[in-house]
Amino acid sequence: METHVPATTPVTLDEILFEHRNKEYGAYELRKTYTSTVNRAMWIGITAFSALFITSYIFAHQKEKEEKKIIVDLTPEYRELEEPPVEQIPEPEPPRPIEQVQTIRYVPPVVVENPTIEEVPPTNEEMETAVISNVTKEGPISESIADTPPPVAPPAEVKVAEIEESNEAFLHVEVQPTFVGGASEMYKFLGKSLKYPSAAQRANVEGRVYMSFIVERDGSITDIQVIKAVGFGLDEEATRVVKLMPKWIPGKQNGRNVRVKFTIPVTFKLE
Repeated sequence: METHVPATTPVTLDEILFEHRNKEYGAYELRKTYTSTVNRAMWIGITAFSALFITSYIFAHQKEKEEKKIIVDLTPEYRELEEPPVEQIPEPEPPRPIEQVQTIRYVPPVVVENPTIEEVPPTNEEMETAVISNVTKEGPISESIADTPPPVAPPAEVKVAEIEESNEAFLHVEVQPTFVGGASEMYKFLGKSLKYPSAAQRANVEGRVYMSFIVERDGSITDIQVIKAVGFGLDEEATRVVKLMPKWIPGKQNGRNVRVKFTIPVTFKLE
């Protein structure tokens, strides 16, 4: 007996396999919905995997944005440096006393009419053993008549010594050098320029680097030195930023620009 399938019903492999069989048993229904069930499961799996991947990517990206905050403590701290020894001004030597020797008054000859000799001029023998002077005095005979007596030096006046032009750097002056705009502007400059070294961040290293430099007469910064180091790149970073400083307002002593040695601390702290 032949089975005719209506033209409107498509002939599938399941229809052929379950022809003349009990289609209500369950296997026919499972095979009939197998393709749609597999597709649905596949899309659900893809959706879940995509959601998990996107979520992990968002968390990783968000974690990268959470950088460590850098706090640079720019509180000024000045160190008391040893003052240079004060040079003692030697006292002026007292003038040497002039030894009084025998002198004789020399009267130059004057041609006059009817001269009246009131005083006889000295002879050559007398002048050879006495010093020429305007008065005649008794005293020992000088052996070096040709030598003129040394002039009497006036007493030296004690004055305040002026500062000589030299390359010596002062530690304390009447007017200290300053950053253009004051200390607040210097702190802003350092805060913008400093970058925490990655090696110090990874090692969680904090510390305070003491920097020393000289403010020249024209305000430029020279002789930059690290007088107290920390390491892990913090010393090099502090040196780099100090080299970037613009010219300062130079220090003054007695109204003149002088070289001044300056010290500042730069503190690195992680939060």
